[in-house]
Amino acid sequence: MQIEKQLQDLVTKAKAALGDKLSSIMLYGSAARNEFDTGHSDLNILILTTNLDQATLKAAAPLLIWWVEARNPQPLLFTLEEFRCSTDAFPIEIYDIQDCHRILVGTNPLEGLKVDPIYHRAQLEHQLRSKLLRLRQKAMPILGDSKALLRLMEESVTTFLLFVRHALLLKQLETPAARRSLVEAAHRAGLIDPLPFAQLIDLREGKLSPKSVDSVQLFEDYLKQIQSLVASVDAL
Repeated sequence: MQIEKQLQDLVTKAKAALGDKLSSIMLYGSAARNEFDTGHSDLNILILTTNLDQATLKAAAPLLIWWVEARNPQPLLFTLEEFRCSTDAFPIEIYDIQDCHRILVGTNPLEGLKVDPIYHRAQLEHQLRSKLLRLRQKAMPILGDSKALLRLMEESVTTFLLFVRHALLLKQLETPAARRSLVEAAHRAGLIDPLPFAQLIDLREGKLSPKSVDSVQLFEDYLKQIQSLVASVDAL
């Protein structure tokens, strides 16, 4: 109920701030997929307007500040025209919105929108390699700190699960909504070994005690599977 109240307040404040310049507001990601994980998941929001001149930005600023201060991620803010012309620049984001979304107000901006698989694959490989590099950099100073290393992996796993979903999309395979089912689908497709991902999902959900996990071994296994995913995407 708290989530619904936040979304209703967002729509009310956006209408008041932007008036007839507001085209659409959409919720996307895990919350739209009914997989909201309290304490971990985000309320991902896309706001589309007719223009984004200085006056519109000034009007939108208090709304965005209020939303972020409520511990939500910064909404994606585009004009409708910019959004519909961005399929080559932001294919992962647009695919993710297309895959699961909920229109909170306004018309559907996704009608007739298509993403070229060439751009999708290129962005996915770039994001995978970048996040893998960042994961290694963050891990190096904390390899001797089991709690910190586990926390780093737990915080990163949803991002890499998103990349798993997009690798399956590129292979034109089913992408189950449930995380464990998604991991199993990726295993059947030959993309990853599911065990490291399953363990991290269990840790996030409190189904596995951190004391029962060898953090260094799990990190080694986790890296190996991410590298396997990168190689699979590279070969597509």
